[in-house]
Amino acid sequence: MWKRIISSVFVLLIIGCLCGSAQEGTATQPDKKVAVNPQAKEAVKPALTVETELCTGIADRMPTGMAESFPADVGKVYLWCQVLGAEDSTLVRHVWYYKGEHMATVELPVKSSSWRTWSSKNLLPAWTGDWEVKILDADGNELKSIPFQVVAAQPETE
Repeated sequence: MWKRIISSVFVLLIIGCLCGSAQEGTATQPDKKVAVNPQAKEAVKPALTVETELCTGIADRMPTGMAESFPADVGKVYLWCQVLGAEDSTLVRHVWYYKGEHMATVELPVKSSSWRTWSSKNLLPAWTGDWEVKILDADGNELKSIPFQVVAAQPETE
């Protein structure tokens, strides 16, 4: 009895292999169109990368006054970034947070594989403490998060 079961399984395996190789042969013919899985295409899409600087100004499309901490009277902070790896025109978003609360979102176009752009946020002197800017791609995926501090001026001692 076991011999018949093993023989039957062996025959089914051989038939399966023959059918599988016949299907492979027809799939490679040039006149046949092969459907592309859209999820597979997304998987090979290169990810954007960003280089960033927090700063107090921009000159000739480059950051000036770079820092990780700013005085309360700074007035305005910029987030400069260079976006690398875009294959087509796309966008990035700079999302500004103060103490975890959403303060602003700025959409910025990216028009080449190496693109410099920036956003800025006007800061009131009372807005001291923890800040963060998140950079998101067009699909909302976080590319980078940049924390910074705004610090109150220390009273002068006599």
